[in-house]
Amino acid sequence: MNTFFNSIRREWRYVVEHPRYILLLTLGLVFSYIFFITLMAQGQPQKLPIAIVDHDGSYLSRRLCHEINATQGVDVVAVYDNHTQARQAMQRQEIYAFFEIPKGIYSDLLAFKAPSLALYANNTYLLAGTLSYKSLATIGKLAAAAVQREILRKKGYSEKQVMGIIQPVELDAHLISNPTANYQPYVLTTVLPGILGVMVLLFSIYRVSEERKNGTMQAWVDEADGNMFVALAGKLFPYTLWFSMLGILGNIILFYYCHYTMLGSFLELSLLVVLFVIVQQALAVFLVGLVPEQHMSICVGAIYGMLSFTMSGFSYPVTAMIPFMQGFSNIFPLRHYYLSYVDIALYGSNLGQYWINVVVLLLFVMLGLVGGWLLQKEMNKVSSVQ
Repeated sequence: MNTFFNSIRREWRYVVEHPRYILLLTLGLVFSYIFFITLMAQGQPQKLPIAIVDHDGSYLSRRLCHEINATQGVDVVAVYDNHTQARQAMQRQEIYAFFEIPKGIYSDLLAFKAPSLALYANNTYLLAGTLSYKSLATIGKLAAAAVQREILRKKGYSEKQVMGIIQPVELDAHLISNPTANYQPYVLTTVLPGILGVMVLLFSIYRVSEERKNGTMQAWVDEADGNMFVALAGKLFPYTLWFSMLGILGNIILFYYCHYTMLGSFLELSLLVVLFVIVQQALAVFLVGLVPEQHMSICVGAIYGMLSFTMSGFSYPVTAMIPFMQGFSNIFPLRHYYLSYVDIALYGSNLGQYWINVVVLLLFVMLGLVGGWLLQKEMNKVSSVQ
């Protein structure tokens, strides 16, 4: 234990002499939380700008425009006379979608014809285009149902018969753990811990590889009586405590200040955060032992960390990927953190349901032992040459 504390004191002296690194990482994480929480404060984008092309100018078309403008998700910023004007406005990025009402729609309805409504959405901006399309498509379906209802009423059908024809099967939808379809709970609860993980990975690579780069590896290990594993543990322990505290504090903000769903044990989720930080540090040690050059090991760590966001499964389902990529996703700790988070927070599960993900994370820790062995072997080789 004395050698362990000697290693901690050595690293603590470095922290005191160079506080800017920890300060910048902490401020970076704080900025990430503030940025994402305020960016998505409404849960999902509201009042997206759209336009209407009204060729009819009738009572029905004006009523339809009014109903569209009353929709929470979109905001009618312009009404154009022709299709070209609306298309050019979309190309200038002034609107995300537009609704085109054909000429004679009201007279066609009175003649029991079937007029068609045209909807154009710009899916270059996936989220804005999709939400605009969804809002306008819903309005279009409701308008068709309203017209059908009036026709059936004129024919003498009762209200119960009308609703049975318009909507023979009523859908009772329940959105589990996210009833308002808020984008924040299922994005931020994984993106922000993922950002923390990348920070821990890259900083740990930097600190361990600095000893090799500066030629102080022998002096560093001598503080631990020649034990590389004790030296690594002492070097990384202060950062384990600090980053774990930041991760737990971040979850307190998400689940208690922002009131995201937490059906399970917050203590289990906190322990999972600590394990996630340790795993990232173990991976850093493995990469430093595997890749001798500091800049190369940092580059590999950065690529690996960025890929974890794509492969974790919260933004694009892993089950929809090709079989090879499904298997490939398991080499990223963020994937197993995400699955465990879902079991704890959204399903209220205990360790018996997500233990396999914890076991996989512990296996990642074993890579740190491999990295320590490689560093010990490298140091012994250098010592024998000297």
